[in-house]
Amino acid sequence: MAVRVAIAQINMHWSTAENLAAIRRAMSAAKLHGAEICAFSELAVTGFHREIAREALPKVVVPAVREICELSAELSLAVALGARVFGENGEKYIAHLLVNEHGATVASIEKQGLTVAEATFFSRGRGRPVGLLQGLRCSAVICREVEDAELVTAELPLGSVDMVFIPGALRQDPEKPKANPPQFVRNIQRIAQLTGASVIQTNWPNALNRPEESVDGGGSIVCAPDGAIMFRLPLQEAGVGVFTLGEDRFLWQPQ
Repeated sequence: MAVRVAIAQINMHWSTAENLAAIRRAMSAAKLHGAEICAFSELAVTGFHREIAREALPKVVVPAVREICELSAELSLAVALGARVFGENGEKYIAHLLVNEHGATVASIEKQGLTVAEATFFSRGRGRPVGLLQGLRCSAVICREVEDAELVTAELPLGSVDMVFIPGALRQDPEKPKANPPQFVRNIQRIAQLTGASVIQTNWPNALNRPEESVDGGGSIVCAPDGAIMFRLPLQEAGVGVFTLGEDRFLWQPQ
């Protein structure tokens, strides 16, 4: 049976309350157009910006995630959701949560490939668990982890997953000559080929810390298991793209 997937390429906001409202709208739009799985970007709940310390607190994040899980169950809509999670000993992780169609969190993939700046605030994750969403084996490779194909394939060997989510803010390296396709796109294609999975990227369409970087925002990519690019969503636009897995066209709903 063909699975309908939505990519929520929605704008990042400064507050969790604003992001939560945008997530709810995107989930409703996804369901309206027949989606069974809805993918969000890295740290979709809080946003990924210089006010992260203010927003990424248990009293803020935990109720927001709970509300999303409840809506997931209400809509029978599985979600792949970027959120901060908290360890028993005070660890703080950038995680991608896989919430199934019953509203249960079936996997928490915690980011291993931290930048120097991220490592001053977040803890480094271990492992790359797999969870079932609508019967599909799913996992995530978060943002610039796409550059470490050796690590990804050690944890997600060929044939071990059906779908890989790539949430983040990936763009052409401004310090290098323009390439077509950019290196990050080639990295995404390689992850698809090495895992044998459909790859769903969700790229933030805007940047808050440095708004000028929004010029490279959006353009979320879907790759077939052989690495072929099925399509890209619009650049610099916020919306929800809904498609049937394996097809090369999508329905675009501006947000």
